[in-house]
Amino acid sequence: MSRSTAADPNGRRRPAGLTGDTEAAGAGRLSVGPAGISTIAGRIRLEAVSREMAGAFRSEIPALERLWGSSQAEIIDGIERNVRRWARWLETDVPPSDEDYEPLREWTRARAGEGVRLEDLLRAFGIGGQLGWDLIRRHANADEADALLDAASLLIRYVDRICAVVAVTYLAERDGLVSEEERRTRDLLERLVSGASLGAAELDLAEVLGVNIESSYALFVAALPGRSPHQHAVLAARLRRGGWPLAVTDGARVLGLGDRPPELTDLDEGPEVVLAVADRMPRDQLAATRDDVVRLAEYSCRSGIRGRVRAHDYLLETLLGRATDPASRLHASVFGPLTDLDHDGLRRTLRLFVAHNHDRAATSEALHIHRNTLAYRLHRIEELTGLSLTSARDLARVYLACCADGELPPA
Repeated sequence: MSRSTAADPNGRRRPAGLTGDTEAAGAGRLSVGPAGISTIAGRIRLEAVSREMAGAFRSEIPALERLWGSSQAEIIDGIERNVRRWARWLETDVPPSDEDYEPLREWTRARAGEGVRLEDLLRAFGIGGQLGWDLIRRHANADEADALLDAASLLIRYVDRICAVVAVTYLAERDGLVSEEERRTRDLLERLVSGASLGAAELDLAEVLGVNIESSYALFVAALPGRSPHQHAVLAARLRRGGWPLAVTDGARVLGLGDRPPELTDLDEGPEVVLAVADRMPRDQLAATRDDVVRLAEYSCRSGIRGRVRAHDYLLETLLGRATDPASRLHASVFGPLTDLDHDGLRRTLRLFVAHNHDRAATSEALHIHRNTLAYRLHRIEELTGLSLTSARDLARVYLACCADGELPPA
């Protein structure tokens, strides 16, 4: 296949358009390659690819949406690496070596350790391949049909290779992290949470696992902040032995169902634990409730809240967690005017004021400042934000803005 070239500043010849992985990362565009394909690829911006794929993964694969913030960032990084690896293939016309896939293996091991299912990972890469093809078609002109066929062939080969690497790596990793008992338990739990009817195979599995099939369950999520996936797997196993046979690892946490939620003493993990629980409810309500309880556990971990937290006591926080875009805009409207370095003290003052239930004496004591100094700071916050800290509506906005990023310190 012929290749269009251009001279770089050092006089060397290179493919027309942008160059390899390092420059692509800096310029934010896909590298280019064989004539025709390179022309199309040169029109696609790397950040657009990564952003669109990440959004699709979160919206179409709930297991990835439920991961912690740091894992979400790793997923974005993984998407960008995969796109750049494919871009190098286009540029050099040489398939990636086995060693080139080592970052993907590490990424897969991390997702396996978090309890993400293999089928969800493979589905993600299937979605990524489809979006990649849609982007190529979108940026191709009517006279570039032959180049489209070449691009499709390379894309299919690349996605197949990625899926093979992920599958082999995942199975090897999960064999060491999760027992066959937990894998079977997770399958049954997912069926129950989805509200789907159970067939003979699921009923037999429930009997083997010692699970009573009920029309309603209490859902809970336990998290050990800063602990490893292995420690969460140990906790899940202990809960299964202790009367909650439907307890499994689910990312960096333990998810479970039971006729009642556990107490902190049942976890036996000390004070640095989060146990988010919901009341018993019909099976057809469990899927939505699981998302809320997972968000509550994540919020508690970010905010420094520890112990047993009940979902119905945090309805505002979980409701805010359902609407990520309004939550981010709400946070920006309150804290955006306070982003200057000179306003760091004002941001902390506002958070502590809310955390201490607007009690000025308690807030002054927490900040180690005089009440007149506090009054000046609060007045300055009102001037900068346009809010009134005596208005119930504005105080509610401030509280929810703090919750949006888990920035509300415990009083």
